[in-house]
Amino acid sequence: MKTKLINIASCNYSKALLLKSRLEADGIESYLANINLIQSDIATGVKLLVKDSDAKQALKRIKEVDDEYETIEPKKPKKIENFSKIICPVDFSEDSLNAAHYALLLAARIKAEVTLVYAYSPFQMLANPFPDAFSYQIGMGNIFKDEKLSAKEGMDKLKIKVNEFIKKQNLPPIKLTTKIINDDAYMAIPEYCKKFKTGLVVMGTKGIGRSKSYHTGSVALHTIENVNIPVLVIPKAYKFKLLQKFNIMYLTDFDDKDFSAFQKLMSIVSVFDTSVHCIHIEREKEKISKVMLDELVDYLRKTYPDFKVDCTLIESSNAAKSINSYVKSNKITLISLSEHKRNFLLNLFSKSVVREILFKVNTPLLVFKA
Repeated sequence: MKTKLINIASCNYSKALLLKSRLEADGIESYLANINLIQSDIATGVKLLVKDSDAKQALKRIKEVDDEYETIEPKKPKKIENFSKIICPVDFSEDSLNAAHYALLLAARIKAEVTLVYAYSPFQMLANPFPDAFSYQIGMGNIFKDEKLSAKEGMDKLKIKVNEFIKKQNLPPIKLTTKIINDDAYMAIPEYCKKFKTGLVVMGTKGIGRSKSYHTGSVALHTIENVNIPVLVIPKAYKFKLLQKFNIMYLTDFDDKDFSAFQKLMSIVSVFDTSVHCIHIEREKEKISKVMLDELVDYLRKTYPDFKVDCTLIESSNAAKSINSYVKSNKITLISLSEHKRNFLLNLFSKSVVREILFKVNTPLLVFKA
């Protein structure tokens, strides 16, 4: 059987050298990759590679080294992420109202304020060009005025509906604000969201804004790709009553960034009755996946002892189909993943999986940006 080299750790250069020396002292061959040769002393993301047959023993040794350092240095308290603002893009449709209801229920539990954001561009509404410059200016002035009034009227009506929902659900007081942006929704929503480091976006899959040129969900996908805060997308047909329990599927690829994303996830849902299913989907069975999964289970159960955490390996060439099947059989109420900045081919695969989940798996999707 052909021997494979697998990555078992990504860290700074000095720690990678230390781990390499410890492994080799135990007779485990190891190799370093992704080294910054110009500034090796401050390089991060250095990969430590070992043979797949040595993976289990190597991971055990690395854990022992980490435990040694924990006894030497005082352990830092676990950071609690703050999601104090929820941005909810709307287009006054029933789909965006459904997303707004979800945002309000979530805000009530995590004590966040909610801003309803509507973006419009009068240029999108022009069907025919005006015949001359004078009539063009007059026509444009009327269109700007009509669109502005229409936007304000739509937001006022939506706010009435939202306040009725808050009263009907007997929710605690929620700070609710509105924002109308005279710009193309495709660009305006991500730009607005970039201002908030402690925010969370909650939106529907239906195109946000007045343009009919967008495909369903294109604004949601564009927002996921272009903001640095988590984005929670509520599918068009998703129905819910109350947010009391989260049964979560977290899709992992055993990347170090997953731990940061998982910490943010737990900061959002920790006030709910929560169960988590960590799922790794692979095209073919690999020995290292089981080893990495065992390590992940051990870490999560020690770090989050108050929550039920299960981890499962799924061998499949059709990620969306496998995810949909697991969602139905385990009654999953939220899917979460971390979108990594990777090379072009892997990024295409990531986008296709996100798209498949959005439009073929009728379950809310929470995406973190690594």
